[in-house]
Amino acid sequence: MRSAAIISSFLWLFLFAPSAEARIYCPLPEDGIWINPDAAAKELTRLEIETKCIDNRVQARIRAFTKCSPRDCKWGWTPAEVREGGGLRVMLIGFLGSKIIDVRAFSDRLDAFVTDVKHDPALPGAVKSYTLRKR
Repeated sequence: MRSAAIISSFLWLFLFAPSAEARIYCPLPEDGIWINPDAAAKELTRLEIETKCIDNRVQARIRAFTKCSPRDCKWGWTPAEVREGGGLRVMLIGFLGSKIIDVRAFSDRLDAFVTDVKHDPALPGAVKSYTLRKR
């Protein structure tokens, strides 16, 4: 009888207890303000990333800035999704096309891959990569 209780409590721990993998730590490494001081026109100059955990779930949002004149163009705050292998992804929808931005932090650097998705399938899309530094 006692061994059945031990087995049943072990089984409960194995099946229902939260695993170390499921634990989420906030803020994520991508959280913060990241800048690209060497950006050319229409390139990514800054990313603002906010992350927080509510009920053991990550909520993230990103605001992107691109080089314009006389001041940078600003995309509004957009909800981001946490990628399975780490990092975040956001889709910014514009009039002529959209941008998908994938980001992942490494220490004080942030790798950002920006994919241009044109709404007209006849126009080619492009992927650019940037390395931003934490401000």
